[in-house]
Formats: sequence, structure tokens, C-alpha cells
Amino acid sequence: MTITPVGAGTASLDIPNSDVSDELARAGTSFGDLVAGVGQAVATTQRKLNDTAVTTTTALAETTVDILAVQETVYDDDGNIDESVSHEQRLPLITFIDPVLYQWSQVRLQGSFVASELSAGSSSTTTTTTDSEGSSQGGLFVILGGGRTYLDYDRTTTSGTSNVTSDVSRGRIRMYSELTPRHDIGVPKPRQAVQGPRLAVSAGEIIDIPAAGGTPAQRTMQVTVEYFRRDSTPIAGKTISIETSGVPFEYVGGVDQTDADGTVEILLRRTFLDETADRSPVESIVSARIGIVSNDTTVVF
Repeated sequence: MTITPVGAGTASLDIPNSDVSDELARAGTSFGDLVAGVGQAVATTQRKLNDTAVTTTTALAETTVDILAVQETVYDDDGNIDESVSHEQRLPLITFIDPVLYQWSQVRLQGSFVASELSAGSSSTTTTTTDSEGSSQGGLFVILGGGRTYLDYDRTTTSGTSNVTSDVSRGRIRMYSELTPRHDIGVPKPRQAVQGPRLAVSAGEIIDIPAAGGTPAQRTMQVTVEYFRRDSTPIAGKTISIETSGVPFEYVGGVDQTDADGTVEILLRRTFLDETADRSPVESIVSARIGIVSNDTTVVF
């Protein structure tokens, strides 16, 4: 008996090509539809926000209440608060209530998409053949007799085919949006009115005094401080607090109160100890204050 493997091998298969262009095309279309949908939603929402703002603003404008329109503060001649007068007026509610107006300040979309496709296949065929042969004889006196010849044949064929297809598509979308109040639209606040006296500071004559005997050279400037009521009438007999930066001063005539004309005068003085002293002009800030009423000016001499 002989066992002979007749054949073993593979055959070509009709395997489809791996191509993800269709998945990518669909993904691009889907992302484009998402962007268009989000844009439309933002526009629609913003329009509704604007409509709500218009409705709210209209309601506030049409509703009137008694409110404090102007707060007037009056100061006396010493610069202290004398009285506070409230001026009421019937005004729309929107005068002191700001409607909150919202807007989409930013909307961002980010997307990622991954597509993979795999096609594979295999085929195999195995053939096994088994055969056997022989002969035999029998008879009387070896002259006359009978005989037989035989042949056995067996063939087995095994075929196998496998196909594998893998198709994977996945994507991820991330959206960030921010809704914030608008700060470029608002309602003016009520005015504040202040009624009271005023101070004025003005620079006067500059005089250079040469050295004489043991007295070094000097330079002086006269500065006048005026104090008036709000109707421009002078305020007399008031002590004004005066400060200067970097340059000493003295009251003219030793008088530190305002006279009948509402003025008080000071004398700024620079002293040059020798001929090499720097005589170039310098700046000095003269500040005057009484109570909470104040004023200052910069003089150069």
C-alpha cells in the first residue's frame, strides 16, 4: 500500500481593496454639517438674546418711578459740608437699572476622525491518494487452477477558504462657547453736583536780589491765593493751608489769613550761597487747601 500526497497549495482570492476615502468623505460632510448647525444655532440664539434685550429695555424705559436724579452737596466758607440736597424726578426705570445684554463672545469647534479598513483572505487545498494492488492463484496439480488480481484506490481532497474584513471608523468633537455680558452698552449714572467755594493759585513777579555785604544773592517769587464763594464774592478772614515743594516760603507781611479781597500772599525764596551756585530755573508745586476744597499749581522761577 502506498500513501502519496498528491497536491497541497493555495489559490488566488478575489479580495476587495482597502479604501477609507468613503469614510473620510462622510466624516468631512458630517463635520461640515455640524459646523453649519452650530453656526445656525449661535445666530438663532443671539437673535433671541437681542430680542429679549429689546423687550427688557423697552419695559424698563416705559416703567417710570420717582428716583434721585441729582445729589447736590453744598460746602460752607470753611470747606466743610454745609448741606446735601436731593433732587427727585420721575424718570424711567432704565435710568438707574442697566439691562443685562448678552452676546456670544466666542464659539470654537475642534474635531478629529480616524478611519481604518483591512481586507485579507487565504485558501488552501490538500489531496491525499491511497492505492494497493496484488494477485493470487490456486489449482490441482499446478496445471489446472484459478487465480485473481485486485487493485484498491482511495483519494481524499480537502479544500479550505477564509476571508477577513475589518472596517473601523471613529471620531471626536469638542466644542467651547462663552456667553458674556456686553460692556459697551450701558445707562449713564445720575449726575453729582457740587456747590461750594473755590481756591485759585496764581504766580506773580520774580525778583533777583544781588548779594550785598554778608547777605547772599536771592531770587523771590510772589504767589497769590484767592478764596471765593460760588457767586464769586470774596471770603475774608480764613486761614488757608499752603504747602510748597522744594522751596521755602513766607507770608507777605506775616498775614496768614485772607483779606477783604479774599486773598493771601506768600513769597517763595531761593538763596544762592556763592557765585558757583546753580541759578537755573526750578519747578515748585504750590498747594492750597481749606477743608476739602483744594487747588495747586506749578510755578517756575
